[in-house]
Amino acid sequence: MGRERVAVIGGGIVGCAAAALLTEAGRSVTLIEATAIAAGASGRNSGSIQHPFDPVLLPLHIESLTTYRHLAASDLDFAFPAHPVGILLLTDDHAAARSRAAELRTVFPELAAEALDPDAVAAAEPALSRGWSAVRLETGYPATADGATRALAARAVRAGVTLRIGRAAQPWIEDGTVRGVALDDGEHLSAAQVLLAGGPWTPEILGAEPPWPPITRTWGVTVQVELADPPRHVLEEGVVHTVNVPSGQAGSLFSLIALGGVATVGSTFLADQPDPEALALVLVQHGGEFVPALADAPIIRIRMCARPQSVDGRPFIGPVAGVEGLFVCAGHGPWGISTGPGSAALVVDQMLGRADRIPAALRADRPF
Repeated sequence: MGRERVAVIGGGIVGCAAAALLTEAGRSVTLIEATAIAAGASGRNSGSIQHPFDPVLLPLHIESLTTYRHLAASDLDFAFPAHPVGILLLTDDHAAARSRAAELRTVFPELAAEALDPDAVAAAEPALSRGWSAVRLETGYPATADGATRALAARAVRAGVTLRIGRAAQPWIEDGTVRGVALDDGEHLSAAQVLLAGGPWTPEILGAEPPWPPITRTWGVTVQVELADPPRHVLEEGVVHTVNVPSGQAGSLFSLIALGGVATVGSTFLADQPDPEALALVLVQHGGEFVPALADAPIIRIRMCARPQSVDGRPFIGPVAGVEGLFVCAGHGPWGISTGPGSAALVVDQMLGRADRIPAALRADRPF
């Protein structure tokens, strides 16, 4: 008897993780990706895997960290730090830093939040301009932007996943039941189950009216620069977390993640697709207010991607109501790389008929 066939649409972090898990559990899996593995936010993120500041998403982050550690132990092409480098949330208001640190110690004690005055910040990070206070958090794992996704894709292929790259697909549905996927050239591939993991394009792939799930595109631009002596910490502007608001209208905030002498500066959270070349200059100029060396740093690469911003800031995970055999896992906003493998494990458990571990706040059929 042949193995049950499953189709996964989307070659980002979630789709690759789910494909690997499904195949390792005995399913015959085909992963279909319209452009390339890690072509979107899963390959153009800032490169910092970190705590999501959300108690609902935290278990997914912890499970994702376990996945990354196992990947690093088995894949020589993927490196993952043994310990976090720490994040500095920078502010010119030391009272606000003390208040935020106290709040975070209560809500997320694992972050070991500590308020640093300007002298302590200068000692911790000589690359910063003087006068900044900060909240230091015990999180932040720098990794190459596309490294995790490509490592998971390689794991999936080793397990037996078939890749169909450069092919767009939509669910093939008849009489309220998924029959497989319809490819862009008219070919139909039969499958007992289909997982939609298309990030910000998931509503278009499903083709529902009105668009569902309610996920919009939040555009991000980052700039990679060469720094001879980059900061050791991950740097972020502000002591109040604002990047995963439902509207996706946080604008632009300074961040910097360094790995191997290359620093990634960002980032933007914009509703409309910007001009990345023009915006890159703004990001570097703004970043120079925090790290003066950025003013003369050679620009290596400018990247842009669309993040899948859900209506309530949390992903939609699980069965799609009204269509037997159709599942979704999308809408992670800026937290895809930090929580994607954990999210994939939840939806895979559902697809395999294992224990239902999806929290009510993340279910695909939740009210919003």
